[in-house]
Amino acid sequence: MSLGELGKVCPPDRRAAPMKLPPVEYEAPTTVADAIDLLAEHLDEASVLAGGQSLIPLLALRLARPAVLIDINGTDELSGVSVTDGWVTIGAMTRDYVAEESGTVADAVPLLAAALPLIGHEAIRSRGTIGGSLAHADPAAELPAVARALDAEFVVRGPSGMRVIPAAQCAWVSSLTRCASWLAISAARSA
Repeated sequence: MSLGELGKVCPPDRRAAPMKLPPVEYEAPTTVADAIDLLAEHLDEASVLAGGQSLIPLLALRLARPAVLIDINGTDELSGVSVTDGWVTIGAMTRDYVAEESGTVADAVPLLAAALPLIGHEAIRSRGTIGGSLAHADPAAELPAVARALDAEFVVRGPSGMRVIPAAQCAWVSSLTRCASWLAISAARSA
C-alpha cells in the first residue's frame, strides 16, 4: 500500500495533525551584545535558536513554548575555530561539520575529532552547532560527554559580563544545563 493509499483508508479523525510551530515572537540580533540584551529583557520567556536541530522539533511537538525566539544565526562573531595560548576555541555558532573538517580540531583535540562524525547524519551536522548541542545537553549526545572528558571550559556571556565555566561544574540535565540557562555560550575551549 502506498502512502497516498494509506491516507485514503485512515479516517480523518485518526490522521496526525500537521506539525507547525506555535506562535512566537521572533528576534534576530546580529551582535552578541544585542542577543544578550534580548535574553536579559525576556529572561525565561526566551529560547535561543542556533542550528535548531533540537529546538525546532521541541517547538513543533509543543514540548517547548517560549514567548520569544532569539535567532543567533546572524551573529558571525560566534563562529570559527582558533588556537590561542594553547587553547582550541570553537565558537558557539560553529556548525558541527566545520569543526569536523577542521585540521586544528583534528590535530589538537583528537577525541572531539573522533566524536564529531558520530553526531546524527550529514544533514544534522550541516545545521547543528557546537553551542546548541552543548546548551541542549541531550544525555545521548556526544558533545556534552566529550566536553566533560576533555575538561573543556565554556566561555559564556550574559548581562553581568563574561565568565568561564568548567564543564565539570555544569549540571548536565537534558535541555536545562545550568551553565546555559540564562547565559549565551559564546565558545567552548579545550587545552
